[in-house]
Amino acid sequence: MGAFTLLLGQQRAQLMLSEMENRADFFDGNFGKYLLDSKELGTDDTAQLRRALRWQSFRIDSKDPPNVQIVETAITDKNGDVLQSNRWWLTVRDGDTDYDVDMGDQPQKVCEAVLVGSAMTKELRSAPFPEMTFEAWVDGDQAYLKSVTVCPTKEVNGSWEPTGEVNTVECVYDESKVKNLPLKTMRWASLRCPGPSDLTAKQLAASLTSPVRLALREWAENPSGANSSEEIVRPWLVRQYQRTMKYCDYADGGNVIMSFAAEGYPLKACLPILVPAGAMSFTLAMLCAVILSFALLRVWRRQERVEQVRRETTAALAHELKTPLSVLSAAAELLGDNLAPEKQAHYLDVIQTQAQRMDGSVRKMLELSRLETGVQALRREEFPLAALAQERLTAALPADGRLHTEFASDNEYTVNADRALLARALDALLENAVQHTPEGGCITVRIANGMLSVANTGDAIPDHALPRLWEAYYQADPSRSTKGDGLGLSIAKTVFDLHGYTCGAENTDAGPKFWFKFA
Repeated sequence: MGAFTLLLGQQRAQLMLSEMENRADFFDGNFGKYLLDSKELGTDDTAQLRRALRWQSFRIDSKDPPNVQIVETAITDKNGDVLQSNRWWLTVRDGDTDYDVDMGDQPQKVCEAVLVGSAMTKELRSAPFPEMTFEAWVDGDQAYLKSVTVCPTKEVNGSWEPTGEVNTVECVYDESKVKNLPLKTMRWASLRCPGPSDLTAKQLAASLTSPVRLALREWAENPSGANSSEEIVRPWLVRQYQRTMKYCDYADGGNVIMSFAAEGYPLKACLPILVPAGAMSFTLAMLCAVILSFALLRVWRRQERVEQVRRETTAALAHELKTPLSVLSAAAELLGDNLAPEKQAHYLDVIQTQAQRMDGSVRKMLELSRLETGVQALRREEFPLAALAQERLTAALPADGRLHTEFASDNEYTVNADRALLARALDALLENAVQHTPEGGCITVRIANGMLSVANTGDAIPDHALPRLWEAYYQADPSRSTKGDGLGLSIAKTVFDLHGYTCGAENTDAGPKFWFKFA
């Protein structure tokens, strides 16, 4: 957004500079010859010539949007005496005599009072002119204001009548200039609108008294540096100064300096574009922040879940190894006593059985670790999956014949996989089914539509436990899981993931079903 703002501001700055140069050329070329030649103006009266200079070369602020550009022009002779400037935008009248008023040093409240009284602004143009009088000292064709009095009007029965209010504003003046000058009460004669016509009196007064305009006016009225120009172009500010020496047939010395100064604010001009773009950027940023927050929340929850699984795994592992270690310790203590040979053989058998159990658990943990870390590479080969499934089902059945089995396959389904690892995964699914199938129950293996499923009759798995069945050491019902170490299903899922197979568990009407899709 920052880069877009600077780029847009730079483009607008170039347009502003071009506009300022056109204004300066127009002022210097078209107006220059006309304003400085008394024959073109058709009068020899110095006051009329000066007034023509001031009015004809007046430049208002840019209208698109208002107050984006502030422009000042001035014409001075070589000695620095001002022949024309934008500061003279008010003319007052005493009888049939007009006097020009220098408004350059007046504060905002005075300018606003004059603009309101002249009804030359947006909010007052539809009303009749209020009664406005001026107290001013006069000196030649110049007038110096002492006060401005405005009597507002209001509409009564279709006509405008005075409200009875009297608003008097004291003006700023130089006592040394007005000393011994006659003080008169006058009315306003004319006003050169000092800005766009669609601004309020307060806005116009603020523009006329702004520090920027005063600085530009000071430069424009300074006669130094004739036939010179200066440009400052930035994305947030544009300034343009231009002076040209011209000949004037009625000015003292013959030569005058025509000055033009302008300042514009590109970024302010771009606000109609930047505000919607900024709002959209802010909305997108907030949306991205929300999405990122949710992503971080998911990562945090996943990390929390991993930490929980780690704690549960540590507890399960400690519990898994605690039982055989306790049995080994007790059997070893008993062997230290003088036991009969047949009892010694029994305890030795116990020690061997528990040692084998611990060895199996450790081997499974190592196997799971190798699979998860990718240490054990896949040795793929093509083989019929149906034959492998039937083989592992036969091997998994208990020898006492207490369980029934069903096997069905609609095809041989030749797969390209690691036969040993896939057999290990099938053994885990079948062992889980055998452990949770009640006596007289049935285990069903089906292969169809690229999916192998192992189902068994028995109690359904709780819904909250289904997503966690594949975690290491997790048991949906620990009180009923007297066999197994909780690693089988975790090893099976890791094997399926290595092969790129998807797996899952669900409840059916008959009982739980575990499955994986190999095609």
